[in-house]
Amino acid sequence: MPNYAAAAIIAALVVYLLVIGKALLLPLVLAIFVWYLINALAAQFGHIRLRGGTLPPWGRYGAAILLLLAVVWFVVNLVAGSIGQVGQAAPVYEQNLRQLLEKVTAMLGLQELPSLQAIFEGMNLSDVIRRLVAAVTGIAGNTGAMLIYVTFLLLEQGSFRRKIAALFPDPEREALVHRILQRIGEEIQTYIWLKTLTSLLTGFLSYLVMKIIGIDFAEFWALLIFALNYIPYIGALLGVVFPALIALVQFESVAPFAAATGLLALIQFLIGNVLEPRLLGKGLNISPLIMLLALAFWGSIWGVTGMFLAVPIMVVVMIVCSNFERARPVAILLSENGQLRS
Repeated sequence: MPNYAAAAIIAALVVYLLVIGKALLLPLVLAIFVWYLINALAAQFGHIRLRGGTLPPWGRYGAAILLLLAVVWFVVNLVAGSIGQVGQAAPVYEQNLRQLLEKVTAMLGLQELPSLQAIFEGMNLSDVIRRLVAAVTGIAGNTGAMLIYVTFLLLEQGSFRRKIAALFPDPEREALVHRILQRIGEEIQTYIWLKTLTSLLTGFLSYLVMKIIGIDFAEFWALLIFALNYIPYIGALLGVVFPALIALVQFESVAPFAAATGLLALIQFLIGNVLEPRLLGKGLNISPLIMLLALAFWGSIWGVTGMFLAVPIMVVVMIVCSNFERARPVAILLSENGQLRS
């Protein structure tokens, strides 16, 4: 009983520190994620051969950083341009929504047309906007600290092995730590690559569907679908709902809305339930119920960013717990089938 009480106290303390230390911990976790991504990209650039040789380390890391900066620049410009276009198209959407409400009112035999103001108040639109602004502001505020962390991680990664050797004089303990860190790196990088591949495919096919139907801002919605695909379960649903709602208010007919909903849902189903399991296999071995709880937990303490980080964090917890005898029951409870990799 004392052991369980101590474990409960430690768990409560950890949760408390995660909540109050968000301003410090979130940029650090994001920095570690970006650091892993830079190393993965640099490793891929290392396979490029120029004049019989490979790129030097500074060339590999420089190319990886430039590629990430180019992607960030593209995303920022696309989002900024789309926001301005949404503002210009808003009156058209409002008119189409009003006509749709008139049709629905006539079909239901209502005496009075619901006002748009009442609908928006029911949706608590101001709260949604406030949350979005807070999320964007939070990400922008974390950027400076994250870049500093990434810089120091890159500068000091050459001395990590010496520090681990100094921390663990016992060769067996040192080998165990190296094995855990190597497995964490391999599984997270594998997850990132395969998830990026399936997300790109989902975004591209969704873009084609939206372009054929004629949905406004197809590029922006495809980018959003790509990003949301990193959030298990919830991301796929939102990737269908958002473009479908735009189709509903953009067109006077309901047919584009139905076509967009059906085709986008089909793409999400085929890639998420057929292709992705074949690529990822049982490598993650995380219980779907635990993953849903992890999404709710990390989303509640770290917001949308925490939901994006939920899977990598759970991977790290699973690997660490599976390598220590006292923590193995935790890893078994978190796993999908109760079987752990050694």
